[in-house]
Amino acid sequence: MLNKFPTFIARFIASSLVLVAFNWQIAYAQSAPALVDTNFDVELVVGGLPKAWSINLSPYNEMFVTDRSGSIIVYDQKWNKQTFTTPITDLIVDSQGGFLDLAFHPDFETNSWIYLTYSAGTSDSNRLKVVRFKMPDSGNEITTVEDIFSVNTDKNTPVHYAGRLAFLADNSLLISTGDGFDFREQAQVKSSHLGKIIRVSDIGKALADNPFFEKEMPNSNAGYVYSLGHRNPQALLVSDSGLIISHEHGPAGGDEINVIEKGNNYGWPIITNGKDYSGAVITPFTEYPGMQQPEFDWTPSIAPSGMILYGADKFPSLTQHLIVTSLKFKQLRALLLDGEKVSNERILLPNFDHRLRDIEQDSDGNILLLTDGDNTKIFKLITK
Repeated sequence: MLNKFPTFIARFIASSLVLVAFNWQIAYAQSAPALVDTNFDVELVVGGLPKAWSINLSPYNEMFVTDRSGSIIVYDQKWNKQTFTTPITDLIVDSQGGFLDLAFHPDFETNSWIYLTYSAGTSDSNRLKVVRFKMPDSGNEITTVEDIFSVNTDKNTPVHYAGRLAFLADNSLLISTGDGFDFREQAQVKSSHLGKIIRVSDIGKALADNPFFEKEMPNSNAGYVYSLGHRNPQALLVSDSGLIISHEHGPAGGDEINVIEKGNNYGWPIITNGKDYSGAVITPFTEYPGMQQPEFDWTPSIAPSGMILYGADKFPSLTQHLIVTSLKFKQLRALLLDGEKVSNERILLPNFDHRLRDIEQDSDGNILLLTDGDNTKIFKLITK
């Protein structure tokens, strides 16, 4: 059962929907135009993959790819391929659902745990779920799977799962969750897990130093929440200095990069630089007391997907840059990260032919790109 949205918030959102004559150009400032950098190209690594969602390098330099239909594809360092099945039976593969992100436990080399997000349930009642598993010693069937976390708020929409994973230095796990599209008000409800960054222990427990944890109610839904007011966070990473960075889809405009801090409210749907897909104004507010402004905004939307913070010297011009894949414009975007400031956006691969779903940096400093849709490919970024 969805929680009742606070009355005063519901009232001003409802009233804002009638403001169809609202002056969009005046109210919502556009991001500065990005520079086009034509110094890069790509080289095909592998093709012919099923529809995939994430690409992740293991501590043993194996490349893991999540097949949205429910398998795990693993490439060794010579790009020899194996496909592994799982015993997961509650997977729903529909629209944006399926197997999503992977993350390796910080102590993976001693405990072998791999974490997976996926959409679970039915078309009428589904949610984001997190499990962990171990690869088999032999054969192609994964059998060791444990439940870690499940979003508490069921929905009947197969979209806006988010589903990114990132570990902090204390081995706690961050999970991004989407607002379910039709349930955007839940992003402001602390007891709902929709539209949040969740933080749990590596076995899925709410942590006592989470911002809304109550000692008298250690299992309360709010105790899992790390930050709120998110729409559909499609990237989540932790820098070497411990900075948590996420980006998320806005509606028509209002894509954001945010630096995530414990307990902060990132505003959706109270504040946004985006409009509804119908053209209606979602809210008259681009700022509101107690709500954070994005570090960077894309209006119009670029539909950002994966993101890395590039830390190698193979591409010196990209060092200390956030490298973001774009679904809508089939591009890479490079943005300088200086402390917590994001600036100096460049467009890489301006004439690329594929929607880009995800990105990974390998141990040699190569940048690998995963395309979106059927007949998925993996490309390697090169210089011209």
